[in-house]
Amino acid sequence: MRSKRRVIGIIIAVVFVFLMSAFLLSNNLIEAKGTKDKQFTSIQVQKGDTLWKIAKKYMGNEYSSVDDYIEEVCQTNHIYDGKITEDMYLVIPYYK
Repeated sequence: MRSKRRVIGIIIAVVFVFLMSAFLLSNNLIEAKGTKDKQFTSIQVQKGDTLWKIAKKYMGNEYSSVDDYIEEVCQTNHIYDGKITEDMYLVIPYYK
């Protein structure tokens, strides 16, 4: 009798673990559908453009601050002094 209870208890535990795993996996898939993919585009710097203005136009909520976005733009484009000039081309990240 005890061994039957033990086997039933083990089966119930295995089924419970399996169902919980399936539930957690389905939640992760639902969250993944809501995520955006990072994309890149190329822009030509226009007269009057600043890194701040470009950041305001292209950055999304995925960045914690404008400074973080500008830092990524500078690293991506090998800008070491933080300066951009008219007619310069930049690779700009954005999320879609």
